[in-house]
Amino acid sequence: MFNKVQLERFFVGSVMLAFVSLVLSIVGIKSQLFQNIQYLLLFISSVIVLLIGIQSKSINFFSNRLQKQILGWLISAICSAAIWAFAQKGIQSIFPAIMGYRKAWNTLEPFALYATVVFIMFALMLIIIGARDTKIDRPGYIERFLVYNLSSKIAAMPMIFTSIGIFIIATLWTIYHSFTNSRMLPKSDFIGLGQYERLWSSDRWYMSIENLAIYGVCSLIFSLFIGFMLAALLDQKTRFENTFRTIFLYPFALSFIVTGLVWQWILNPDYGVEKIIRSLGFDSFVFNPLYNADIVIYGILAAGLWQGTGFIMCLMLAGLRGVDQEIWKATRIDGIPMWKTYIQVVIPMMRPVFVTTLVIIAAGIIKVYDLVVAQTSGGPGISSEVPAKYVYDYMFSAQNLGQGFAASTMMLVSVLIVLIPFAYLEFGRRKYD
Repeated sequence: MFNKVQLERFFVGSVMLAFVSLVLSIVGIKSQLFQNIQYLLLFISSVIVLLIGIQSKSINFFSNRLQKQILGWLISAICSAAIWAFAQKGIQSIFPAIMGYRKAWNTLEPFALYATVVFIMFALMLIIIGARDTKIDRPGYIERFLVYNLSSKIAAMPMIFTSIGIFIIATLWTIYHSFTNSRMLPKSDFIGLGQYERLWSSDRWYMSIENLAIYGVCSLIFSLFIGFMLAALLDQKTRFENTFRTIFLYPFALSFIVTGLVWQWILNPDYGVEKIIRSLGFDSFVFNPLYNADIVIYGILAAGLWQGTGFIMCLMLAGLRGVDQEIWKATRIDGIPMWKTYIQVVIPMMRPVFVTTLVIIAAGIIKVYDLVVAQTSGGPGISSEVPAKYVYDYMFSAQNLGQGFAASTMMLVSVLIVLIPFAYLEFGRRKYD
């Protein structure tokens, strides 16, 4: 038989799973499973409430130590039930004023019905727990979940729902439709791995992956190296440090579109670097990376480094300023060269800064799009294609949503490949330290 703690955790878990299945059924995933499993999970939750009540053998309301919280959840249930009632045609016929908002009421109806049932179960659970544990030293799992810091939890709910809706539900919706034959509009015509087979048989996709790999590796290496070197130089109490820091950081304040247009002009052979050098007498000088399919990605890389390196420099400089000055004094007394101090002492101490910086750089690499569009629009030909541009073109220009969803899912996989190792390095090892 399950003990009290296990039953309480099963209750919370089943309520959350019911909510997830409700949202999935509403956003367009019309699987029969998601249409009905929420009712099964809510039934399991009610059975758990009954089991906890049977175990407690005592239910009262008027002398319950959680009476105020119980009333709060019951009032919330009444409000949710009122919202659900406004979505019914019979109620709308009685109050014609609310009929103008019929679509809004219909959207809220399933959520209001779910909330009504769940809030009533929360109140019943607190009735049981408040009568059961009258002399308690440490509150149980349900009480901590439904009573303690409840105001802060309610305040965080809009952001939680936004995150769930945008990041989790939208991601699952995208992955689901990547297995369908969606064209101009999403549809549930399941075709298995067909979209992924087309994706990985496309030369354009392979070119975008190759360009992203080149851009990513070079950007990681040069951003970290140049940013750290600039930070180390500014950390030497350089004169006019504020001026230099502003100059280096200024490009980061510009959008990628502006940066791309500026560097398109700089690298244009008609009036850019090549034109200036030739006007000095070097008539054979050639420098047109944006018009050379073999090196166009390096022209885009130069623009990306120019914009992003200043921000990396600021992150590194903040990390260097956090190093205790006594360490520098001790290394000088021991006669350790400065470069050795940086490599053997300072850099290991700045590990969290490096991890954060790597995650920021990697996230920017994977989603690079506007810089490419502003400089080359993917040309010459497809030589500067990147995955984000591939996704956009197929979803909005080619009107092939299924192919765009498949490509965006592969981008998600690449993000996970980047984030999971860093998350382990940052958080996983702490359990063993």
